[in-house]
Amino acid sequence: MTDGLLFDFIGTQNAFSSVCANRDKDSCHIVLTNKLFATFDRDMRTHIRAAIYSFPSVISTSGIVEGPAKPRQYYFYKQKYASVGMWNIEEEKVKNKFRGRFIDYGDRRMGGVLKGYLAQAIFFYIFGEPFCAKKNCRLFNAHWQEDLIYSQLKSAAFCKKHQALLKTLRHKCA
Repeated sequence: MTDGLLFDFIGTQNAFSSVCANRDKDSCHIVLTNKLFATFDRDMRTHIRAAIYSFPSVISTSGIVEGPAKPRQYYFYKQKYASVGMWNIEEEKVKNKFRGRFIDYGDRRMGGVLKGYLAQAIFFYIFGEPFCAKKNCRLFNAHWQEDLIYSQLKSAAFCKKHQALLKTLRHKCA
């Protein structure tokens, strides 16, 4: 569970950068945290993020739970019960109704999902681009939990383009 605090990523990222500034520039720095981070959209709406790729990159386990959207029907139930003050009572029932369709706190699948976010951070560090448009690629930038589960756990592979990049990189390092 998260501590309930929401951090402005830009200010916090500056603090992380100062910590990493004196370190080896040829190292990929990745911060894993359970803290929630948010960025502001052009319309100044707050968006919770699972990861921000920068120097250093930051991945939030709480952001993985709270960032990508749960199934639309989940929010219908949440709004329905919240409007009559029953969400705290009904939340577990609603979660059970949609069990398996989203990542939750304490979810045994979190490690598999983290592998994909770590791969995105490494691709950002090496190639400058963490994402892929193909849903079957570990680098897919999922905005929905069900897409996240598909790309990170069901497919759990890189597309042909990113496999080729990895193969090229392997040959350069050999």
